[in-house]
Amino acid sequence: MIVKILLTTFATGLLSLGNAAAQEPAAVRGQETYMRVGCYECHGTDGQGNDAGPLLTPEPLPAEAMANFIRFSPGRMPVYPEEVLSDAEIEDIVAWLETVPPPPNADDIEILRDLKPPE
Repeated sequence: MIVKILLTTFATGLLSLGNAAAQEPAAVRGQETYMRVGCYECHGTDGQGNDAGPLLTPEPLPAEAMANFIRFSPGRMPVYPEEVLSDAEIEDIVAWLETVPPPPNADDIEILRDLKPPE
């Protein structure tokens, strides 16, 4: 009887581990998707933007607006149909972008403060 209880408890624990992996946080999935589909190439590794693409953080578009832009981009951004990037994946990307902290103020970075000309 004790062996049966221990085996049942062990099996239940294994199942819960599998469920935990399946229920990975949206932000983690979002960052992985962001990198996998190449968003970082134009928008930077943290959504900070660069010459090729605008910044996406610290206040990303809502998921529905982001999906609309991704699907029907009027600019040089490639269009990502739902077969390539699902609405759920876009929601995950937005969830991750919402976790990215804003960059520090230039005045708070010593080396940049030292570059400022004296007033």
